[in-house]
Amino acid sequence: MNVSILGSVEMYSYTQTSTSDRILGASLAAFSIVAVGFSAFVVGYTLTRTSLQETTTSSNVVHHGVVPHESSLWQSVGE
Repeated sequence: MNVSILGSVEMYSYTQTSTSDRILGASLAAFSIVAVGFSAFVVGYTLTRTSLQETTTSSNVVHHGVVPHESSLWQSVGE
């Protein structure tokens, strides 16, 4: 207990923490970090899948001047 200089009013110090308070604080901090990381992953994954899905629907366009893969060049040889 700390006694104040102003008189007989007693002021308590709440700066001491128990081991269980420290464990609880560390657990909450770790959970928060994991939750934020997981949320960022889900949002990033969803945005990436959405943008890839939008671009793949227009990928059937034939680009002139682009050499196809060599497996498609030799496709008629085996027939």
